[in-house]
Amino acid sequence: MNTPNPARPPRQAAWSASRRAVASPTPKPAKLIPSSSVFGGETEIGIEHHGELYRLRITRQGKLILTK
Repeated sequence: MNTPNPARPPRQAAWSASRRAVASPTPKPAKLIPSSSVFGGETEIGIEHHGELYRLRITRQGKLILTK
């Protein structure tokens, strides 16, 4: 028997909540930097943040991937 779990919302409600989050406008960032100026023709760059090295790369599909 399937009894509803009050701690877990039904799938439809969860989908609706995530749909609303995607549909809401995001605030503009304080500073906007074009990726072309950051990458300078390269497809991968290193970013040092708090002493850690991160790699930011552009995929063949044009998406960005950040890895540690």
